Amino acid sequence: MNTLDAFVAGGQALTVNHTAVDYCINTGLLYGPGVALTAAAVASWRTGRWVLNRIHHRIEEQARRDYTARAARLHQVADRADAFLAMPEDLVTARLEAHYSATPDHAQEEGR
Repeated sequence: MNTLDAFVAGGQALTVNHTAVDYCINTGLLYGPGVALTAAAVASWRTGRWVLNRIHHRIEEQARRDYTARAARLHQVADRADAFLAMPEDLVTARLEAHYSATPDHAQEEGR
């Protein structure tokens, strides 16, 4: 963006701002300050509702992502369990004993 583009964009922003202020002044003069205040209150209330809606949407989206990740992990565990239980009984017993013997014993023997 060169300097001329920035200058033109700044002029357009100033024009839009001036037009909005002009409309607010005209509305206040034509309809009275009560209507202008009511319109401002309604606009601020709608903006607050919009922000609150966006916050709730982001929270629900995060919960949906967490639920999907948890469901994928549970699906993997179920697949492994099905594969594990489909093995012959002798092989299951041998794998469990191997896993038990490979697990370190963290129990305190002296305190019992």
